[in-house]
Amino acid sequence: MNAHRHLSHRVQALRVGSALGALVASLSAGTYSAALNDPANAYDAPVPGFIGPDGIGMARLWNGLAYENPANYVNPVFFGWAESVAAYSPSELTSFADASLALGPVTGDDFDVVSLGDLSSDQITAHAPPGSITVTLAKPIRNLTGADFVIFENGYLATYYQGGAGIGGIFGELAYVEVSDDGVTFKRFPSASLTASAVGSYGTLNPTNIHNLAGKHLNSGGDSWGTPFDLAEVGLAQITHIRLVDIPGSGAFKDTAGHSIYDAWLTWGSAGFDLEAVGSISTAMTYAQWPQLASLPQDQRGESDDPDGDGLPNLLEYAFARMPGVADAAGAAPTCVMVTEGGARHAELRFLRDERLTDLSYEVQVSDSLSNDAWTTIAASSAGAPVVAASGYNPAIVETSASGIASIGVVRQVTVRDTLAAPRAGKRFFRVKVSQLSTGGTAQ
Repeated sequence: MNAHRHLSHRVQALRVGSALGALVASLSAGTYSAALNDPANAYDAPVPGFIGPDGIGMARLWNGLAYENPANYVNPVFFGWAESVAAYSPSELTSFADASLALGPVTGDDFDVVSLGDLSSDQITAHAPPGSITVTLAKPIRNLTGADFVIFENGYLATYYQGGAGIGGIFGELAYVEVSDDGVTFKRFPSASLTASAVGSYGTLNPTNIHNLAGKHLNSGGDSWGTPFDLAEVGLAQITHIRLVDIPGSGAFKDTAGHSIYDAWLTWGSAGFDLEAVGSISTAMTYAQWPQLASLPQDQRGESDDPDGDGLPNLLEYAFARMPGVADAAGAAPTCVMVTEGGARHAELRFLRDERLTDLSYEVQVSDSLSNDAWTTIAASSAGAPVVAASGYNPAIVETSASGIASIGVVRQVTVRDTLAAPRAGKRFFRVKVSQLSTGGTAQ
């Protein structure tokens, strides 16, 4: 994207994203997600780069004088970020050619990017290769529930008519996304682009007509949202490499169904797709590797420490997908409710688990007393696997996503219903026992 355009955008429209978010949905709307904060979209609900008290998707961004959204923090759903560049081949000389800017956590800064360059008509006719970049992460990305990784470009919402979708459309330069489990053979995500015609050099797009192409979500001017990708769509169990291939938006390049792909074309300066960050959701994790520990004092990183004073020790913060440095225990602790089925009352235990955690076991236990030796395990999960009934027991078990964003599914809401009818008199107790598989440490 053009550097002058970025500066102008910062001055004129620093905080217009949320106000215009609803407008773009009305511009010949398709079925895919809007440019920002579209949590219920079943196809590709955008993932916020930042969360916290200052608002979901609002970047903690230095503006030269102070931090915007100073209380926010990088979304802890990300367990890894692009760590190295395996290859970088821009299609032209570009003023944003520092590939290292694609590494590390998302920033929301629209200058913190590496550009892939654009192609002219003559170059397209001559079959010149479009620009590309290949990044790797420290650990493989696995195929788990929902989106497995997220790509952040530096698209912005137009506040004046630029062609294409017009005011409220997203100025985004698109890229194919390809993945590999060996760095040699790559699979391209199936994509859809339903934009009907060319949009012009700096025209805008309606993102609800675009699917599985990077660059369709807003990540500029204080807002930070990324495009999710699910490895189930390419049939790979895990990947080690992610490649972005620029799409010169003349219409010469096609989606999976053969539709022409249009975006802002031809552009100059920071031309073509601009990569800001690649975040991994589906990274296998152990407590010792947990990124959240780095934010704690050295003497507060133990499993039993409670540095935020919210009543949950670090091991349970880890197990229940909470942050050990933020008092966020509310809603994390297991809860027990009574439900009636067939005229009988049953106890139902509800709790969170994270399917990325390979070093934990979760045991649902029941007891008629609180004696230490009176607990019986009726269901369990180990090393990230789903909760299943223990041998000899038949509780009703349901798992759903615990996230309010449809594309994220790795944190699970588990419901275990005891098939034994609750006694009218007396008591029955339930608990979740969390144990570290490698060390034998436990928490309840």
